[in-house]
Amino acid sequence: MQLAETLIHFAIWLLIVLLAASRTASAQDSPELSSAIERGSVILLAQATVNQERAAESTDDDDEDRAPTEEEELALAAMEGLMAQPVERALPIIKKVLAGSQTTLVKQRALFVLSQLDAPEAEDILLQTSRSTNATLRREAIRSIGIGGNKKSLDALRGVYDAGNADVRKEVLEAWLIAGNTEAVFQVALNAKSEDEAREAIHMLSVMGAVDELRKLSDRPNASSGLVEAFAISGDLVSLRKIAEGSGDRSIRVEAVRKIGIIDDAAARTALREIYLRSSDEEIKAAALEGMLIAGDEQGVLALYRAAKTTAEKRELLRTLTMMDGDAALDAIDAALENRK
Repeated sequence: MQLAETLIHFAIWLLIVLLAASRTASAQDSPELSSAIERGSVILLAQATVNQERAAESTDDDDEDRAPTEEEELALAAMEGLMAQPVERALPIIKKVLAGSQTTLVKQRALFVLSQLDAPEAEDILLQTSRSTNATLRREAIRSIGIGGNKKSLDALRGVYDAGNADVRKEVLEAWLIAGNTEAVFQVALNAKSEDEAREAIHMLSVMGAVDELRKLSDRPNASSGLVEAFAISGDLVSLRKIAEGSGDRSIRVEAVRKIGIIDDAAARTALREIYLRSSDEEIKAAALEGMLIAGDEQGVLALYRAAKTTAEKRELLRTLTMMDGDAALDAIDAALENRK
């Protein structure tokens, strides 16, 4: 776990350095260098996200988190040295390492080096390993394909995704995240066969900042709860309201109304009041009140209380106001006790 956390901190530090270098390169009229640096920055940022999730899931006795032995240190340094060698010289050595008795840790590094070689055979080996029964090497191969960014290999991962279990599917999604392949992740979300599968892909799209793809998903007859959550986190009121006021699954619509409260700005508070007033569905109205409670919109609830026509409605609105524990609640309580509006 400690090693994983160290790698995360290092990746974030290196990301800052790369972004600064990118700005310098751009200022010196070096667009090619700037573009290359920015590509590296994106890879590091995505990988930091993936590493953070893995670190949270790992345990202290994970073999991958142990420090390398002296022999492994030497082998790892040798692997890094191969990146400076011509492909025709590096490839045979890497193949020998992968087929030999070196430890899994060294073979993982060999797979990463493969991703840096511009050779069809290197890509073929990575794809072959991405279907391995060795979970550690399989995961590293999939991740390395994401780092390498080869379009043909990234597209081929769709077959690995379709044939894999939940762990493999998540690893492929992470590779597409690293590569910035929003279209592949979007297709998974679009054609998901279960709510869990859709939620995982939607989560990746939200991490990638794929607003357009997420909005396309909301055009489907039935949006998912994962999509509602993604819109709420990103503050996309337009998309949330579209789901809330649509004709899709009722439970998802109720959740969308409630999640509007998370956005907590003037437009969101106004939207909740309007939904409450326009709806005749008691569950939708209750969700709007919950959203207003989340947003702390005392004045909005007080306005609804004063405009309420029935004692039952006033009682529910007064109960919501008292949970907010503010001046508006005291005003309403005082008015109720004096039998005035």
